[in-house]
Amino acid sequence: MIKLDIVSGFLGCGKTTFIKKMLENIKDENIVIIENEFGEIGIDGELIKKEGLEVLELQNGCICCSIKMNFRDTLIKAINKLKPDRVIIEPTGIGLLSEIITMVESLNLEDTIKFNSIITIVDGINYFDYYDNFGDFYEDQIKNALTIMISKSELIDKKNIEDIIKSLKNINKNAYIIHENWEDISFSKLFKIIDMANSDLIQGLEAIDKKYISDNMKNIESVSVNPLKEYNIADLEKILSILSKNNLGKIIRCKGFVNIDNGVVEVNYINGNYTIKECNINTISKLCIIGVKLNKKDILNLFK
Repeated sequence: MIKLDIVSGFLGCGKTTFIKKMLENIKDENIVIIENEFGEIGIDGELIKKEGLEVLELQNGCICCSIKMNFRDTLIKAINKLKPDRVIIEPTGIGLLSEIITMVESLNLEDTIKFNSIITIVDGINYFDYYDNFGDFYEDQIKNALTIMISKSELIDKKNIEDIIKSLKNINKNAYIIHENWEDISFSKLFKIIDMANSDLIQGLEAIDKKYISDNMKNIESVSVNPLKEYNIADLEKILSILSKNNLGKIIRCKGFVNIDNGVVEVNYINGNYTIKECNINTISKLCIIGVKLNKKDILNLFK
């Protein structure tokens, strides 16, 4: 029986980081990852590819709506042709978890594949901001999770963590909630605990309160950028700080790779905060920017 893990969560919450930790701790399994990118270019797939690992990328849409059929075809192809022991699905951050669960169930593959875990990552720093702005949609990802991981908990105080946990329990009283700093967690033990915690809940699993995408979510759009020149870190930091200004639109997420004087750096911008770090990935310079009411022309000009 093929194990199926879904790792859900809003834009920039840490899904790819979590999956990388999964891969480090899962031994002797043939794993296929289905990676869904909302933008036109793929970023996350490059961060998790390694020798012997199949990463199937679905771009330029969400698997719960505009590219639904592509997802179904890709999952069936993965099962029939690649013969995996485990499939890990990473939906785009604006995917409805209830819809993804329903789609998998509608394939009638219960003799071939079974839900192993349904995990939602929530961004501890931006939790209440996102909940206030994206309401029912954001709640859908929480309500339908069996395990909830709070990311970036080391950057927030104990009172805020307690408030987040209280809010999460009000939405989903049955989920197994993990709030510890990820650096202090033994992920090999964690995944065994998740498997045991989910084993009873998986039986008779059914999507809860399936939502339709709200007007707020329909307004989310993306722009893809291929910066042609090399930057120094100071110039790159200046550009990222400009992204937080409202004249470019409400930018929620910017991720990708940029060439600098002596190599390539990975860029991560999340709701006004950003990091730049060296990486050894052999890739081209490319960025995906996601937000609401984006001024695409000015964003593109920013990188000329």
